[in-house]
Amino acid sequence: MGDAAKGQMCAANKTHRGNFAPIHRQLNLEPCTYSGTIPVELHGGQYVRNGGNPSFGDELTGHVHMFDGDGMLSGVLFRSTEQSGKVEPCFVNRYILTDVFLATKSMPQLRSSILPSIATLIHPADSAISTFCELCRFLILIIWSQFNFNGPPVRVISVANTAVLYHDKITIATCQTGPPMRVQLPNLETIGWYNGNSADHEQTTSRSDDNLFGRSGLLGFLKDWTTAHPRVDYTTGELISFQSSFLPPFVWYSVIPSTGEGQSQKSSLHASVPGISDPKLMHDFGVSPNYTVILDLPMSLDPINMLRGRPIVHYDQHSPSRFGVFPRHDPGRVRWFKTEACFIFHTASTWDELAPKSARDDEVEAVNMVACRYTSADMLYSMGAIDTISSPKFPEDQGSDSRLYYYRFVLSDKELNLISHQWALSAIPFEMPVISPSCLTTAPTFIYGCSSKDAMFGSSTGEPMKVDCLVKIDIKTLIRRGIEKETKGVAGCVDERGIAEILQNDDDEDSIKIFQAPEGWYAQEPRFVPRHDAQSEDDGYLLTLMFDETQLNEDGAAPDDVNSELWIIEARDMTSVVAKIFLPQRVPYGFHGTWFTQEQIEMQRSYRSSRTEKWANL
Repeated sequence: MGDAAKGQMCAANKTHRGNFAPIHRQLNLEPCTYSGTIPVELHGGQYVRNGGNPSFGDELTGHVHMFDGDGMLSGVLFRSTEQSGKVEPCFVNRYILTDVFLATKSMPQLRSSILPSIATLIHPADSAISTFCELCRFLILIIWSQFNFNGPPVRVISVANTAVLYHDKITIATCQTGPPMRVQLPNLETIGWYNGNSADHEQTTSRSDDNLFGRSGLLGFLKDWTTAHPRVDYTTGELISFQSSFLPPFVWYSVIPSTGEGQSQKSSLHASVPGISDPKLMHDFGVSPNYTVILDLPMSLDPINMLRGRPIVHYDQHSPSRFGVFPRHDPGRVRWFKTEACFIFHTASTWDELAPKSARDDEVEAVNMVACRYTSADMLYSMGAIDTISSPKFPEDQGSDSRLYYYRFVLSDKELNLISHQWALSAIPFEMPVISPSCLTTAPTFIYGCSSKDAMFGSSTGEPMKVDCLVKIDIKTLIRRGIEKETKGVAGCVDERGIAEILQNDDDEDSIKIFQAPEGWYAQEPRFVPRHDAQSEDDGYLLTLMFDETQLNEDGAAPDDVNSELWIIEARDMTSVVAKIFLPQRVPYGFHGTWFTQEQIEMQRSYRSSRTEKWANL
């Protein structure tokens, strides 16, 4: 066995152990016990989280990167009875029945997924020949699926394993290698691929069924790589998204209106974003009420890299980062703002800053954005437990973890594209940012996210991702403080304290508050749910999945009878746990979740049928 193969096996071991290991038992609204008091705001609603969960089991060749794996939704429905006023939390989890999942089930002889592992695309020790062979295997299996009478053809290569959101009375699961997949709450059934107007197996809608996502044709699968993080503007009803591919013009941009009452006559926008010269790994973007920000960062996603002796996914620390800012409905007017190399997986919030003395109320002085910024590609390696040295770091870099950064793109100067402010708000690791749903189109005061006493990523953990702290950051206070003390340059930092120092501070007015998990416990991305009568932006609750790793065996494996919990945390003080839901099984560490209200669940659009594992149903 070669060194690269041994590295893949080692990575598979690390990404399969403990609560990183997949789970295959699927439950349908199983009642849960709980402690504490479940807030009335949760009654009738449902929390759902998405994540990669390989259907191959624990075979060493099956899963070598945390980004790999079939999409699995895990949810807790807070089923309420109006007559009694009581609530019963119920757990449900379901595989998302994508083309890849169904085709894989029809090929029991396979020893690894149809799709190449992300580790194959980023591993610097893999030769171009071995990577080329993996890609050839992938293409052969895709072609074979078209003639395999035991299963469905693979027409869409997405595994829909990243996020889940609500738009236009439907729930969609996303992944950046394909269009969204519609699922149905609360049972998490798979309905069909969403083309931007309707989904497979839906009743007809009032708009055209022309595809905005999921275009057909020989290279159609390269044209529907929709971002895993579309944005929904609940004021206008619009879904804002982009698609990136290997082919020029490399990025397409979409704005999809709601088909709701009073909005059905609006037309969709689908246009290219000019000025992008090569294919990039684009995971997220920024959306304000009036502007969109596209991230053209020096992380290429290009098969031609193999001819240059590089991995397909390659970070170039010598190339600049570019931020393309344009009016929401006019990508042709994009302005490019250039700065030092970095990588951003997730933006936290984007908002407009109106001109102070404008004759027009809607004239924008600048666009502000807060994002989780990396200065190396180490996170991609550590998420696959790849023991290798990545690109050299910049002098200001403190490791592979990201920091919460503030950017201000000046639009009032028509001649010069100036980033007037770009510095870290805090020195602590910060990822998976979330905000109150009331601030989706306005400037938030608070941003919540994940952190760690040590490091979330990197060799110090020995595992893909560890979260033992949830953080609330008052960004308005830190931005004001940064401006007052004239923080300079990308190496600047407003609050230079570490986790330990912040935890020792008992000041109720501290701009950073941290919920520290008990020893041995680890959290996942939180989700904020406001109180009905909220008196402030942070007046509400954080929902997060928790796992106690003392349940693991001595060899680090998770027995079949261990379980996770859903904790409900008071967001104002970031200390009080108001309720714990004891789930009937564990939920592996994963990615992004969403809170769905009772009204959203009840208002879902009708459909003719759902997908099943019986191929004829497709």
